[in-house]
Amino acid sequence: MTKISLYFTHKHVESAVELKDKNVVVIDVLRTSTTMSIGLANGAKEIIPTEDVATAGLIGRNSQGQALLCGERNGKVIEGFNLGNSVKEYSVERVSGKTLIFNSTNGTPTIMKSKFAKMCVILGFANMTRVAEYLGELNDDFIILCAGKTGEFSLEDTVCGGMLIYKLIKKNSKDNYTLTDSARGALRLYSAYKSDLFKMLSDSEHGRFLASIGFKEDLLECAKVDVCNSLPLLRNGIIKLRETFDSDPKLTMKKVAQKSPNS
Repeated sequence: MTKISLYFTHKHVESAVELKDKNVVVIDVLRTSTTMSIGLANGAKEIIPTEDVATAGLIGRNSQGQALLCGERNGKVIEGFNLGNSVKEYSVERVSGKTLIFNSTNGTPTIMKSKFAKMCVILGFANMTRVAEYLGELNDDFIILCAGKTGEFSLEDTVCGGMLIYKLIKKNSKDNYTLTDSARGALRLYSAYKSDLFKMLSDSEHGRFLASIGFKEDLLECAKVDVCNSLPLLRNGIIKLRETFDSDPKLTMKKVAQKSPNS
């Protein structure tokens, strides 16, 4: 039986070591998870999440013009960065073939907490079905790690986690899963808000904040379900589509090298 746990905010994880060898689903609906999923779907080569703005700037300066500095502080683009965290900024024309160096208020700290995970996937409403299918095939325990808002509970991330649980149970039977209390709570919250995700985002604390600084249209974009087929995975500090990792000859060689002589 697969166990699903859910943490309402990354602050529940004191150190990345706690998630070592765990399967983790990172959610930051508003807006990092959505932006990353759309950016990769629109042809971005890879995404490098960073601990802080200074590290992002350092990596960007050493990229010889092949990378874009992306992210936000308190909802707004960071001074000197190429892109903020608004979904529509990540068009094919802007990001195709580019490395995205990313730092955000809530999303990247959550991703960095998962850097030692056995498997880490990035989830938003935008790529819900693809991630649910992947986890169904994985058939292993996993933790849903919500970014939250500055260390506090966020409605939108928890509802998104609840939707993931709902989809898995609906397809694979509830008898295949055991849920922690927080996971059960997320499932109930999703049932309460599933009829109008845009309204849920608009009513949420962070949604209201984003609307107040001019990003109301982002709420509409982030509320859209299954607008892309992205499966972004974090491996060795880099986020790429699963297909990109699978087609990387270096990773293939590494797997072969790890086989025992008798295998």
